[in-house]
Amino acid sequence: MSTFWGTFQKGNVSCLIISIINKHMEPSKEYLEDFKKLFKEKYNHEYTDEEAYGAAQNLLGFVGTLIEIAEEDVIKKRRLKKEPKGFHLEKETYNCRVCGRSITGDEGWYDKWGPKCLTCQKAVEDGTVPGFVCNARDSFYLNWSLERKFGIKHQTARKLVRQGILKVNLTSIFF
Repeated sequence: MSTFWGTFQKGNVSCLIISIINKHMEPSKEYLEDFKKLFKEKYNHEYTDEEAYGAAQNLLGFVGTLIEIAEEDVIKKRRLKKEPKGFHLEKETYNCRVCGRSITGDEGWYDKWGPKCLTCQKAVEDGTVPGFVCNARDSFYLNWSLERKFGIKHQTARKLVRQGILKVNLTSIFF
């Protein structure tokens, strides 16, 4: 048996869910009763045994996924200590932190800023793109997001750049 805990949040109410589960991540009867009681008290919703079991399985599956992601992250961070300049991504598929492109294997690079396509990695290395952009998606707009958020079409954006109204730092990659 191992102890599992996590935070479940709905609206402004946050509660700690604590359970004893076995190796196969099956919710115990005690956990299911606590789960049902918690929802009755906090949300005035009464679960049947079947609904509580399904909800608990979903929660445990979600936590299992979070644990896998955290383990992968720890492995990458350890590898970065050995290879501080970064390394090619291996088998998984990622999205570039700058342009959002889907990348796999040798198409991508992982460093302290996270996964990037090779074009964006080069731009970060040569200073065309500041590194903080990788972790601050709201610090810039791509052509397609200008159109979606502001209704500015690609051609109009280029004209605004020529007029000096729109500032562009990422010209070599995205224009």
